[in-house]
Amino acid sequence: MRSILRSLPLLLLATSGSWNFAAIAQSSAPVLPEASSGQQVAVSSRAEDMSYLMIDAPSAVAAKLADGNTGTGSATDIGVDTSAVVSVPSTKQLKMQSEFQRNTDCETGMLHGKPCRVSWWRVLSQSFFFLSTQHLGNIAMDHDTRDALVHGSFWGDYAYCVEHYRWWRWKDDDPFFVDYVGHPMMGAVTNSIYEQNDPKQRALMFENTHRYWMGRLRATAYSAAYSAQWKVGPLSEASIGNSGLFYYVRARDGVWTNETGMQDFFITPIGGLAWNVGEDAIDRFILQRVRHATRNKWLLLASSMATPGKSAANITRFRAPYYRDYDLKTAPPLVR
Repeated sequence: MRSILRSLPLLLLATSGSWNFAAIAQSSAPVLPEASSGQQVAVSSRAEDMSYLMIDAPSAVAAKLADGNTGTGSATDIGVDTSAVVSVPSTKQLKMQSEFQRNTDCETGMLHGKPCRVSWWRVLSQSFFFLSTQHLGNIAMDHDTRDALVHGSFWGDYAYCVEHYRWWRWKDDDPFFVDYVGHPMMGAVTNSIYEQNDPKQRALMFENTHRYWMGRLRATAYSAAYSAQWKVGPLSEASIGNSGLFYYVRARDGVWTNETGMQDFFITPIGGLAWNVGEDAIDRFILQRVRHATRNKWLLLASSMATPGKSAANITRFRAPYYRDYDLKTAPPLVR
């Protein structure tokens, strides 16, 4: 029940690891950035339109520009105008510009099909990372969970817990903070995990539009499925934590309970939607100004605590907590 709070130390510990975060492009516009010395070539305004080729094949653009630089291709083939000189972008810069352009085109409806589909492999792998931190937090901090794993019958106890789950009861007898703060935060994390792997949503900022609300509702549906799995699925509190295995009288208030109920099936996704929309608003109207005002990674890291759902979701994809897909210009990597 308290897994979202128990997993926070593990997520914070992960940020101190030696991850290689991708360097962030200095401009979100499709203008070719500067490259290393000796890689300058001249291109005309026709070459500026080549930025759209980066959507699916940035390497093809780099190859054409490289040909113009080495002499293997003629200047007229790529529209060279010696009056304009720009630099050959690196492969990493091309890739980031390509991703940013794809996100924008998927949002506006200019691009359709496979490039705009949800990456379910990433959604599920990042969700599993988050799920693992939740269970590890429970195992580390709850003696009953450790005892059940060591001495209990995994499948037998799991079946018993699901069978004796109080499906007819709303309240699960957890503290108010756990039910109405911890679980909505968990819903916000899983919402953000879905959104950051949906090209139509991951660069979408808070706005009162049909595409925004429909996208957030799709993320909420995924959050509801994750919440159901967390409660009674094969990798749930019922299987690993054996929640509901025993009834007992709680000492502090004398309540007879097995700590199960339907409350979290609804509070997690619905509260997560409200939490997530709140973080979107904070991001747009407050934190965006912070990111434009400073590039100090410690100040950015501190500001990311105002959006814990997005920060935790970023960690599951090995990004800095303050990273934003729609703000490539101002968010530097956490580790240089």
